[in-house]
Amino acid sequence: MPPSDSELPARERLLEAAILCFAEKGFDATGIREIAGRARANSALVQYHFGGKTGIYAEALRCIFRGHNEPPMPPLDPDSQDARAMAIRALGALIEHTLNELMACEGGSELEKASLLLVTRELQNPRESVAGLILEHMRPTNDLLMACLRILRPDLEGPAAQDHVDSVLGQVVHLLHHLPLIRLVRGDPEYPRDLQALARHITGFSLRGFGIPEAFPDV
Repeated sequence: MPPSDSELPARERLLEAAILCFAEKGFDATGIREIAGRARANSALVQYHFGGKTGIYAEALRCIFRGHNEPPMPPLDPDSQDARAMAIRALGALIEHTLNELMACEGGSELEKASLLLVTRELQNPRESVAGLILEHMRPTNDLLMACLRILRPDLEGPAAQDHVDSVLGQVVHLLHHLPLIRLVRGDPEYPRDLQALARHITGFSLRGFGIPEAFPDV
């Protein structure tokens, strides 16, 4: 049986309280005493464990990121006979994985929803103090997409390649940032109902944008 909130160590209670407070009010409007009060802990422990408000904010993000599964990273050998087919499968698997991670938080506990809100806000406008954390969290996804693209479109390099990667990420980020609006426009409060179908759509849309004809032999 999991421990109750009151049985958690003070450090864990402070981190959970920080995630909830920062998600509700943002960094600037949240105070150390408010976090400590919510955690039922001495405010001096914020300084002791985390070095202050900036420190506990960064650690709250690390805690959220550690709770996420790494994206699937199948070996991609550009010299393999079926390299292009593997890259297409890897792209689809990554998109489906990301959507599953997103929707697991969106429909989860109060803490999971707060975690999603906090990360969403930080991705929209990264604070300088945690920019390195954001890059570290996003790099595996970006690197896998770039590895797929190098196989599928070896003619693309530098900024042009990153533009294509950003276009794939942009579709998922739109869902992340605007899900309530998307549901309102569609008139469907339960959207997306089929994550696999949505992942196939985003994958297909992206591959068409890449100009990959063999992905759609019947088109």
